[in-house]
Amino acid sequence: MKKTNFYLTTGLLMASLLGASATASAADVVNRNEAMYKFLPSDTVVQNVKTSLQSHGIDTSTLQVDSDAKGVVQLSGLVGSKQDAEVATQIAKESDGVYAVLGQWRYELAAVPADSEAAMEKSAPAATGSVESQQ
Repeated sequence: MKKTNFYLTTGLLMASLLGASATASAADVVNRNEAMYKFLPSDTVVQNVKTSLQSHGIDTSTLQVDSDAKGVVQLSGLVGSKQDAEVATQIAKESDGVYAVLGQWRYELAAVPADSEAAMEKSAPAATGSVESQQ
């Protein structure tokens, strides 16, 4: 009976020691994960994005740049083309403190020259209101 009590006590002691070390290890993992990403203040992120865009020759006077506390940047405004919007978005993604970029762009459509409208009318088949059948 003394041996049984000894083994039981030893087993309980070992189990509690192993449980305590597992709990400590889990706490260490949580503490390491908290420091994975450090957020910058939103005004700093906005300034970083604007500076990056300007250094790449993009006029930021027609763009609105906003950021939330987690580094999500919202770009909006008037750009010349879809390609310009994609370039601005990529530059913003690479800026310091940016976690994600959302865009809400407006494009200016190029005006079609008058000569090309006349050329299109000449090459397009004429539409008629009735269909005649030949027998």
